[in-house]
Amino acid sequence: MHAPIKFSMTADVIEVGSWPDFARGCEQDGFDALMVPDHPGSFAAPFVALAAAATATETIRLGTNVINAGMWEPFLLAGEVATLDLVSGGRALFGIGAGHTPAEWTMQGRAHPSAAHRVSRMIEVTDATRRLLAGETVTFDGDHVRLRDAVLTRPRPVQEPVPVLVGGNGNRVLRYAAETADIVGFSGLGRTLADGHNHETRWRLDQIDAQVEIARTAAEKAGRAPAFEALVQHVQITDDAEAVCARFAADAPTTSAAELLTAPYVLIGTVDELVAELRGHQKRWGFDRFVMRAPARAAGAQLLAALGSSES
Repeated sequence: MHAPIKFSMTADVIEVGSWPDFARGCEQDGFDALMVPDHPGSFAAPFVALAAAATATETIRLGTNVINAGMWEPFLLAGEVATLDLVSGGRALFGIGAGHTPAEWTMQGRAHPSAAHRVSRMIEVTDATRRLLAGETVTFDGDHVRLRDAVLTRPRPVQEPVPVLVGGNGNRVLRYAAETADIVGFSGLGRTLADGHNHETRWRLDQIDAQVEIARTAAEKAGRAPAFEALVQHVQITDDAEAVCARFAADAPTTSAAELLTAPYVLIGTVDELVAELRGHQKRWGFDRFVMRAPARAAGAQLLAALGSSES
């Protein structure tokens, strides 16, 4: 018997039509979680969107994929997460990352920090937010975060604790995620390109092996077993995967068609091929969770149905 594979959906509220209908549809399709990105100026405010989804659904988990830690202070962030957990009846999933898009800093008249700075801030914000959600009174003097007798008296979250996803690509982020988070989110992405939004890919098998080994080793040393999740950039059900991958690779200069056929970050093939591929990713790397984007909802629903049949 295979361990279950779960899919989450990450969506831009503005692009999916009726947001309540979309949220209900994801729940009915069997997606484990509905996630919203955090890109101020380009996407809807995440916690407002998730609270709206909470009123339209009953069981699907609701979370951020992922909060840009550079945009938030822990005290305010803890209040948002706790409120979402309260209004959703205990379905919040707190996803956080270091942030990468330069404009999100420069549009506010701030310098875009270095990667090391962004990761350090993410760690401090995450640690402090989790302590506040746990009901602690927090006094903290870090390089990026300062709190004085801070306590989240109300609202209190329903879940104890609220599950945490830490997403990213750097070695330090992966180690921290493996040591502390419930879900390690592998983005499969590298350096941000000159446009400030897109990235180099890290989709070769040896690159994925190396990143997963970093997280596995850190988790084992910490005596933990977090879930591993891959962020899927494209899903397409087709009976000519090689041709589709060749076309896709032509528009993705940092990857190749061969990498697209084997990486967990792109799923292209027949339903049966993709079920086998997903099982292979689970066996090789321990990926038992996959995040898909809104255009892949119908394909994801097909795969969930096929996975369910193969597990029964």
